[in-house]
Amino acid sequence: MYKLFITDLDGSIMDGSEVISTKNLKAIKILRENNIEITIATGRRWSSISKIVEPLSLTLPVILYNGAGIYDPLRKSFLYLQHLSKEEVIGALKVIHYYLSFVKLGIYHDDKLYEDSEALEFLKDNKNGIIKIFIEGEKELLKELKNRLEKIYLNVVFSSYKYLEILPKGASKGKALKKLLKNLDIKLEEVIALGDYDNDEEMLKLSGLGITLKNASERLKKIADYVIDASPSESVHYIIQQVLNFERR
Repeated sequence: MYKLFITDLDGSIMDGSEVISTKNLKAIKILRENNIEITIATGRRWSSISKIVEPLSLTLPVILYNGAGIYDPLRKSFLYLQHLSKEEVIGALKVIHYYLSFVKLGIYHDDKLYEDSEALEFLKDNKNGIIKIFIEGEKELLKELKNRLEKIYLNVVFSSYKYLEILPKGASKGKALKKLLKNLDIKLEEVIALGDYDNDEEMLKLSGLGITLKNASERLKKIADYVIDASPSESVHYIIQQVLNFERR
């Protein structure tokens, strides 16, 4: 018996828009009618998703920054928030410096987003309080950059084919899910997880039922329990019909 449905947003239940489809919202309502709670695990910050998830009327904490933070929308405060160390930021800058002509740079600092030259200037002057660094570019170049960053023992993950993220040591959606469940009467095997890219891998592996989509990364499709033949805007609807069979009971 499943008790929790946790899902990524972009590419998982949203199809390139900033709105959750009516079809998915209706399906989420059916999950709740079957005593399955709902929450979100995203790479974004709370201010970026608060309006998007408003129709969900979330009561459980959400995972933000790809696992670096857990935020309680009812208390409007963080239950957990991890930052990159000064040493991690300095190490990352030394490597990224060689790629700045070919990539776009962004950072999250205290729920604020800084991009490109503003991000670079901020990083040069402020080494503390940075939650994550993300880099946008061509996939092959990002693969090379990822290898170089991992050689200096940084926590690096692809969140889409064009986004590479540097997270605090040990941060991941999977580890954040474990932290979240400690405060809930829910076991990992009672969790359904939905995601579409490499940053969702650990979360899907740990959950009782790990689901991804046909357009997901190859890495994720290899480890998922189900690969559903649906677009993100229909994903939850597909899951309740074809995987959980709720509408057929």
